Amino acid sequence: MSDPQFSQWFEQVWSDREDRAYRSLFGDLGAGIYTAGPKVYERFRKEPHPGWRNHGVFACPPHPARATWLYATSGLSNPWNLDRPTRDPSGFSGLGFELVLETPDPADWAVPLLHNLMAYELLVAIGSYAGAELFEYGNRVPLNASITPAFASAIRWLLVEPPIGFAPTFELQSGRVDLFQLVGATDAEVEFARQNGQDALVQLLRQHGLFPVTDARRASVR
Repeated sequence: MSDPQFSQWFEQVWSDREDRAYRSLFGDLGAGIYTAGPKVYERFRKEPHPGWRNHGVFACPPHPARATWLYATSGLSNPWNLDRPTRDPSGFSGLGFELVLETPDPADWAVPLLHNLMAYELLVAIGSYAGAELFEYGNRVPLNASITPAFASAIRWLLVEPPIGFAPTFELQSGRVDLFQLVGATDAEVEFARQNGQDALVQLLRQHGLFPVTDARRASVR
């Protein structure tokens, strides 16, 4: 980004996402962004793009229209792939999505989890893992462990779903951005989804008041 005009435009796109889109969607963005430092990428044994270290996660407290805490990534939709101010020919900005996660209370595991998922998706995008694909709606993401290191939570998976409490997409000058809501699920619930479809699992979780909020303390409903 040696072109000053492009650099200025790039920063404007970044600021527009956070200052306009995110504040409109999520309200108060909390104490500021929690950036992903080098250690996040060290666990993958990969060298990140220098700009990736400025990507991060907002921890948004509840407000009158939302009783939950909401954690949102910021950076996956940065238009790093462009070299001039324009809308991406694909129609999407950057990777085309950002990740959101809601919890009933402040969750110290949420920011590190989103840091790891964000780093992995960026590495997938540049071809670091042969055959790996970026997240899409309807995915089931294995965590291969408890969602929190503090105790043995039954939540060991994340569903990738459209959000229901706010708009699922927004526009930047560089293109469209979809919001991927991550919702926790247990091994038994994922097996139910394999047999009956993910929509059936989402309906089941909604019936129990467990969608779209992820509560690491909850028991499995299957």
